Amino acid sequence: MADEGKRDQARPGDSAEHDVPHERSERGLSDLVKRAMSAGLEAASRSKEDFVRVATTEMRSWLNHMDVQNEIAKVLAKMVVEVKAEIRFRPKEDGTIVPETTTDFKVTPTTKP
Repeated sequence: MADEGKRDQARPGDSAEHDVPHERSERGLSDLVKRAMSAGLEAASRSKEDFVRVATTEMRSWLNHMDVQNEIAKVLAKMVVEVKAEIRFRPKEDGTIVPETTTDFKVTPTTKP
């Protein structure tokens, strides 16, 4: 019976003795992974902000230098705009006249691509 009591006790080299250092290494690894993920996400966030800032600056510069009136004139010069409109005036029961309109609108390019 005395032998049975000794068997239940932890011996040097048993897994119970190694659990504490093992837990510390897992916790250390977990902290390392958390810090690495945090640093990666922070860098990605900065990269996104930098990208948006540069894109916005470039777009603003392009729009500031664009001659909208000239660009619209170029587009319209390459198109034919055909508008057909009919306006009819119909009397209502109360004696007033009400216009009725129908329109047909078509835009076609002058040159084929």
